[in-house]
Amino acid sequence: MSSIHRWWHNYTNERYWLEVTDRPDIGINLKAPKTNETGKDFWSYSILREVNSGNIVFHYEKNLQAITARSVATGQTWSDVITWAARGTYARDAGIEPHARDGLYLGLEQHSRLKTPVTLDQIREQAVSINARLRELEDVVSPPLYYPFERGTKRETRPLQGYLFKLPRFFLELFQDLASPFDVSLTEPVGLPSVGTEYQKAIEDQAVAERDPFAVDPAIVERGIRGHAATQNQLAEAVAAAGMCPRSPTALEPNFDLAWTDGSAIWVAEVKSLTMVNEEKQLRLGLGQVLRYAHLLARIHPIPVRPVLAVEGQPSSNDWAELCASHNVLLLWPPFPTGFPKESY
Repeated sequence: MSSIHRWWHNYTNERYWLEVTDRPDIGINLKAPKTNETGKDFWSYSILREVNSGNIVFHYEKNLQAITARSVATGQTWSDVITWAARGTYARDAGIEPHARDGLYLGLEQHSRLKTPVTLDQIREQAVSINARLRELEDVVSPPLYYPFERGTKRETRPLQGYLFKLPRFFLELFQDLASPFDVSLTEPVGLPSVGTEYQKAIEDQAVAERDPFAVDPAIVERGIRGHAATQNQLAEAVAAAGMCPRSPTALEPNFDLAWTDGSAIWVAEVKSLTMVNEEKQLRLGLGQVLRYAHLLARIHPIPVRPVLAVEGQPSSNDWAELCASHNVLLLWPPFPTGFPKESY
C-alpha cells in the first residue's frame, strides 16, 4: 500500500472529501476496489481509508458535471466484494468490463441534495482564485493535496481520473452553496403531513456478501444486500400503488429505509433481508431499529407515527407476528397486500 500524505491531520476544519462518480446510488456508501486493474495500489481508492466518521463527503455527478449532493461519513471502512471497472484510458483500451474484486466500503448517512448544485462551469470561472489558494496551501503543507480537478492551463478544468479526492476547506469559502444547510424541501401534496424527501430507489444488481452485522453499523451493511434492496423497492411500489408517496430520510431525520403518510399518520419502515441462518438475528435487529426510528420521528412530527417491519419473506415462527403486534408494529413481507397499509394493519 502506498503512503498517503495526510496533510490535513493537523487541521480540524479540513474534513471534506469529493466522490467523483456516475454511480446510480449516490449517497448509499463510499466504495472502491483495493487495487487498480493491474493489481497495484491507487491513492484515489486507498484514500477512502482516510475518511473519518463525521467527515463531510460531497458528490460530483459526472453526467451532470456538477457537485450535486453531500453526505456524512459514519463508522469505519470494511472489506467486501465489489463489482467495478475503472473508467480511465487503460481500462477502456483493454476493454475491461465491470467484474467482482476485493473492495473497500464506508457507510454514509444524512444524504441530501444541495439546494443549488456547483457546476463545472462555475469551478472553471474560479480557476484563477482556486489555483492561487492551492499554491498558498502547498506552501504550508507541501503536495500532494489530492485535489480533484485539473490545474493546468492547456485545456479547460475537468475532474481528474479517480474516484475519491480531498476537498480543501477554502473550496467551501469560494462556493457558498456547498456550505448552505441541507436541502430538506418536501414534495408531499399540500395539506398532508410531510416526512422525508424524494424516495431514492435501492440498487438491486450489486449484491455483497452476508456478514456479521456487528462488524460495522448493521443498517449501513444491510442496505448493500440484494434481498434488502429488492424488498425495499417492492414496498415503495406498494405504497405508490396505494396512492401515497414513498420517502427517504432527510438530514434532520433518523436513517430509516422508507416512510410515507396517509393523511392521518406517518408510517416508518425498516427493511430486513432474511435467510434460514440469520432470521432470528435480523428480526431482532429490525424490530429494535424501527421502534427507535418511530420514537425519534414522534419527537419532531405532531401526528402519530406507525412503525413497519418489512422482511424479505414470511418468518418461520408466528411468534414474530405476535411480538410485533404487541408493540404496535406492522410486520409485512412480499407480496404486499392490496389496499396497503390500512387494510393490513
